[in-house]
Amino acid sequence: MKQPVKGLDHVVVMVDGIDAAEAAYTRLGFQVQPRGFHKKLGTANHLMIFDNDYFEILGIVEDTEFNAERREWLKAGGGLANVALATDGADLAFEAFKAAGLNPDEPLSFDRAVEIDGKTELAKFRTVRVPKTNMPVVGFFVCDHITPQFVYRPEWAKHPNGARGILGVTVIAEQPAKWAPELEKYFGEGSTKRQGEGLVANTGTQPIHYLSRKDYLARYPGITPVRSGDHPALLSVRVENLAACEALLQNNGVKFLKPDSGRLIVPPSEAAHLTLEFAER
Repeated sequence: MKQPVKGLDHVVVMVDGIDAAEAAYTRLGFQVQPRGFHKKLGTANHLMIFDNDYFEILGIVEDTEFNAERREWLKAGGGLANVALATDGADLAFEAFKAAGLNPDEPLSFDRAVEIDGKTELAKFRTVRVPKTNMPVVGFFVCDHITPQFVYRPEWAKHPNGARGILGVTVIAEQPAKWAPELEKYFGEGSTKRQGEGLVANTGTQPIHYLSRKDYLARYPGITPVRSGDHPALLSVRVENLAACEALLQNNGVKFLKPDSGRLIVPPSEAAHLTLEFAER
């Protein structure tokens, strides 16, 4: 049975200065893909591809009607901005979101050029955006890959730091429970549950955790959030070997914290305003 939403596809990290961000993520041990351009959207990106998902650093290179909200958002600094959801079809997601009362925009088609085996190909997408009025702190949109073979390539999923996939996203929200009804419009009835004073949303694949600022600071001691209000704050990445990842970060001069034996935390100053958590599971 086809599904309008079937988990997390990728995460968007907005950066103010894509050259510096590219250098930062290379230093963090990722195989950073060559820069791609979305001519229609006025944006450029670099991807960090994993086995079944990825994240991208996205910068604005030309002011357009499609990136006005992103330009406004960047005035308060960069960081984790959006979670793109996987789907069996943009039209299917559009109808489901409309029925759920999420007021989605019509599907938008765009592409970007990619170089594969010395040949230029077009990676094509159709996305469905949901407006701010229905945004549970993090901005969700659906990403329908028309040409997944030009995005998910095994040779691009080999990273010096051993990264293999996204473990989850953490959102700072002073009242986590209040977002449950809106989240269930995306992921279905019963897809959220309380965890202490926090909330976790089951996307179908990786979870999205909502923590109060107090609980966030307790879980990530020594980390100062980039923004003062509610915002998506942290991306967790699975690595094959945490000790090897730690050694790479040390060798590359990356500052990080180790709150316990199972996690490494990279502060926003080292990752273009994103807080990164590395763990094996």
